[in-house]
Amino acid sequence: MAKKQHKFLCLVLCLALILTSVLMGTISAFATAGDTVYVRANNGWTNLHCYMWTDGAGNNGNWPGVKMTLVKDDIYSYKVTGSWNKIIFNVGSNANQTSDLSYPGKTNQIYDLKNGTWSTYEDAPTETTVSGATTSPVQPTTASSTNGTTVFYKNTKNWSTPYCYMWTDGAGNNANWPGEAMTKVEDDVWMYTASKTFANCIFSNNGSDQTSNLTAHDGQIYDNGTWKVYDLSDLRVKSYTADPATDIYPGMDVTLSADASNKNGAAVYYKFSVTNASGGTSVISDFGTAKSVTWTPPAAGTYTVKFDFKDTEENENSRSLSLTVSDDSSVSKPILKSVSPANLNVIKAGVPTTVSVTAGGGKTGTNLLFYKYVVTDPNGVNNTPYYTLNNTYRFTPTMVGDYTVSVYVQASDNSTVTKTYTYTATSDGPVPTVAPTTAQPTTEKPTTVQPTTEKPTTVQPTTAKPTTVQPTTEVNPGYQKGDANMDGKFDIKDATYVQMHVAQYSEASYIIVSVADMSGDGVITVLDATMIQKELLK
Repeated sequence: MAKKQHKFLCLVLCLALILTSVLMGTISAFATAGDTVYVRANNGWTNLHCYMWTDGAGNNGNWPGVKMTLVKDDIYSYKVTGSWNKIIFNVGSNANQTSDLSYPGKTNQIYDLKNGTWSTYEDAPTETTVSGATTSPVQPTTASSTNGTTVFYKNTKNWSTPYCYMWTDGAGNNANWPGEAMTKVEDDVWMYTASKTFANCIFSNNGSDQTSNLTAHDGQIYDNGTWKVYDLSDLRVKSYTADPATDIYPGMDVTLSADASNKNGAAVYYKFSVTNASGGTSVISDFGTAKSVTWTPPAAGTYTVKFDFKDTEENENSRSLSLTVSDDSSVSKPILKSVSPANLNVIKAGVPTTVSVTAGGGKTGTNLLFYKYVVTDPNGVNNTPYYTLNNTYRFTPTMVGDYTVSVYVQASDNSTVTKTYTYTATSDGPVPTVAPTTAQPTTEKPTTVQPTTEKPTTVQPTTAKPTTVQPTTEVNPGYQKGDANMDGKFDIKDATYVQMHVAQYSEASYIIVSVADMSGDGVITVLDATMIQKELLK
């Protein structure tokens, strides 16, 4: 009986060894040069990087690795240039990154960031063999080489004739340095096609000025430090953006912008839509000439923004972005969500204009938000601003022309966010209705009207001192330093009292400077409230 048990145990151990060998084979699978790995950034990440390495045998580049190429929607790709078995996807920093992943052992594998799983990327282009090497054509609407690696260069430095030097380590180059002259294809875009595939390239001004060593991306354009899909379709998409693209919160105005062109100059129309995580889609703006719209996310979550394009020649194209909207219920920093009137809106000279601000965050200390407004008229003259608790501000434009209003929002810890808005003041005639993308009317500045801006309705508080108050440099007898409300206690209520005093609440109008002036600068400001909070934390 013991012998049978022994044989059974040996069989189990052998099976375990076989299984371990199989698993280890998967874990230790190596990528080879030319493999393509994909990642689906369906968790809101953008600017994806790929860091690959083999323990004791180097890596594909210094951290955070090589910037990946946006293929379409939220799909990024990276063409492997070495032999590695470990991989990390990240956003170009330590802020967002995966754990250490094992390379799955096959080309055209895609990693799903939301689910954390590998699978075969079914939409990957079919590889074709060229001169003994493999090259992966890009998507149908993009440029792609037929003989060898084709790259494009955006000549932002205005080189007379850009040159392209290409090579593969251990497998030669396309020509002696500085390579071969590129061919101009349009405006400031230049193209070069090699006789075979190469892994790396350098663009230069005939060798006198040059880029760093780059990984060559077949059929793509190198534009100001970034590789991009180069669209050669009849209806070409030039750009599609969201502003802001990060740090988005519910109720915040997000500007969606796009630009496209038809090769024959035909008219282009734009449509903007947003799909939430549950699959519900809202059309922000149906097909029209407007290239920019404003979207206000109603709640936290992940949204997919789709940009649709069509022209009068019946061509169609589309792009999409994934945006993450975060909950702001406990955010300590101030958040500037929106301002009304909207940016580039029209106001009327001589008629009061009210700027209304929607803000959030500030969940720290007393949870109060403070606002300041700096109005600059067409001649560059601005008002004298003060912080207030009012989220609205009223001023009267006195002349025709462009006014700027810089809005500041400050939390009780003195952290501040600011944004500047521009308004066009027209004459006393009817104020035109302006669509978001309509050019503003040309206005003239009068020569006889002197610029003035209306002072804020609230003024800097004058600190009232009782006749018995000691000099501000001394602590008033009978009160502890920081006891701003003079209730005999030193607590968070004192910080609140200081902030209310700064905001000119009538119930906090009386204050003894020498008691409440924690900073020792002789005046009462939000800084004193902050110092009270810090002292309490000790």
